[in-house]
Amino acid sequence: MKLSIHQIYWLLFLQIISLQLFAQDLHTTSKKAIRYYEDSKEFYQKGDLVKSAELLLKAIEIDNNFVEAHFVLGNAFKLLSKDSPNAAEKYEYHYRKCLEIAPRDRKLAPVYFEVAQLDFQKGDYKEAKEKCNIFLSLTPVNSSQTILARKIIANCEYAEKGMQNPVNFKPKEVSPIINSYKLQYFPVLSADQQMMIFTARKGNDRKSDEDMYVSKKEHDEWTKPENIKELNTEFNEGTCTISADGKVLIFTVCEGSEKRKVFGSCDLFVSYNVGGKWQEPQNMGPNVNSRYWDTQPSLSADGRTLYFISERPGGLGGYDIWRSRRGEDGIWGRAENLRAVNTRFNELAPFIHVNGTTLFFSSDGYQNYGGYDLFRTEFKNGRWQPPANLGYPINDYRNQMGLFITADGRTAYYSHEETKGNLILSSKIYSFEVPEEMRPTVASNYVKGTVYDAKTKQKLEAKIDLFNLANDSIESTVKSDAQNGDYLIVLNKGSEYALYVNKEGYLFQSLSFNYSEKDGKDVIIDIYLEPIVSGSKITLNNIFFETAKWDLQEKSKTELNRILKFMKENPAVKIEISGHTDDVGSDAANLDLSKKRAQSVVDYLTKAGINASRLLSKGYGETQPLIPNTSDENRAMNRRIEFKIL
Repeated sequence: MKLSIHQIYWLLFLQIISLQLFAQDLHTTSKKAIRYYEDSKEFYQKGDLVKSAELLLKAIEIDNNFVEAHFVLGNAFKLLSKDSPNAAEKYEYHYRKCLEIAPRDRKLAPVYFEVAQLDFQKGDYKEAKEKCNIFLSLTPVNSSQTILARKIIANCEYAEKGMQNPVNFKPKEVSPIINSYKLQYFPVLSADQQMMIFTARKGNDRKSDEDMYVSKKEHDEWTKPENIKELNTEFNEGTCTISADGKVLIFTVCEGSEKRKVFGSCDLFVSYNVGGKWQEPQNMGPNVNSRYWDTQPSLSADGRTLYFISERPGGLGGYDIWRSRRGEDGIWGRAENLRAVNTRFNELAPFIHVNGTTLFFSSDGYQNYGGYDLFRTEFKNGRWQPPANLGYPINDYRNQMGLFITADGRTAYYSHEETKGNLILSSKIYSFEVPEEMRPTVASNYVKGTVYDAKTKQKLEAKIDLFNLANDSIESTVKSDAQNGDYLIVLNKGSEYALYVNKEGYLFQSLSFNYSEKDGKDVIIDIYLEPIVSGSKITLNNIFFETAKWDLQEKSKTELNRILKFMKENPAVKIEISGHTDDVGSDAANLDLSKKRAQSVVDYLTKAGINASRLLSKGYGETQPLIPNTSDENRAMNRRIEFKIL
């Protein structure tokens, strides 16, 4: 992980202290040990820490209570630990030996802070608090380290309290078929949970190639993962995100090539799936990527908003969450820092739920149990709410990151790691049921199917707009596949929606979904578009009236404006607006009601500027039912307004 500015200054401070100790009175009388100690100084100053450590180890072989040698060894191995997992165990040993030999020695105050961090990272909160308190007693001057020591104490107290109230957490391995590699991590799923893409390595060292793999569900079981050959190369690719329909994929590339040039340390690339094949990925450009490290993307359900991690200047901490939005022209806007969520420490692995308002992420900046914890924040009333820790034991003293939550908010996927020091021994994909209190406030459902030409049954590419009827605003826009006509779009619970399917040369198709007062359900529905020819007609499913009345309800405006748009785009077209009722009431009353309702729609259109000569209003009462009036549900379908090309 990247070092924060505080950590960098602290390492420099430790080096300075190490060099100062070479010139101080020493806790040994052995001339030979002192000679090894002094000889190590030259190599330490040159940065040859390995040779310096060799000499210091000889010094403590002669006198194991040579505290200064242990201290400098601890610092040397700490600096070496980034590239050597074994060095981490060694620097911990030498730091702890210092405290054993010379407890509460003022010049060893930095060691108390170092060991307190190690205890905190292991979940030994009692020892971490004790050592932080000793460090603070030996360090009267305020510094960034005293601030961090107080932060550790507060985190320990938070963790001890949280452990007394554990949340329900029963993780289980997803499938041995999925977990067939040494390391697999950062899983993402399509909204219908029928496809999973993840990153994997066949080995657990940095030399192992990092690739993306896909598995699909067949008979409710995951299939053997397949290498995504269209996207993977001999270099590393991974840490990806997909849109809800699985048609847009954004992933990380850190090693540029002639075909895939990168701006900085790591860049984000995007690819689109057409007819089951991933297209050549493209660099997302300078509005998204920088000269720095850009990675860990998370894409909104409709593929129009991207959250990701960057270390670029202009943020609050080391790693920050950034966001970019794609315009109607398809161009991604300049990335902006998510300042309301970020801290002056590090945030990683953002995940935006398909509802578009719940953000999960990892952070070491908020109160936590140690390392990186998982947090959740909701976007409400125009602002991000204070993040909430997901709780123990979902979070513990180890690092937690890479969470994915399903559309219904009930199931989470993540990578479970087994580590030794800085070495990851294994990483497997696990799942668990999300505790009720940590689920997204707004759960989601999906509608999916295939778009066809109603006459020829040819599969069509079409634009699909989802409108929230409460405020007549677009919540999502997707396209059906250009080759196979498939589509998937997400609907959030708690709202009433109009879904419009549009293609030039065809009548738009209007669907209605009311999830405002009850839980919705996933829907599979094929859509047939009628060509704009005489006799073609559609049902206007989002025109609303009160019972036995003909006044248009306010929420009908979305549909009425859609008709207006169609009429303006097709100025030569003439249409019939017809009203239909069920069989409740007398024939005469139903005929009269149907006429008045059709006329209400025509009146709206003429007032909006459509020439009356292009509009015909007719009422058919109960004479043309779509289906038998044998149930309330059937009667509701027969009460309708139709739109027909003359």
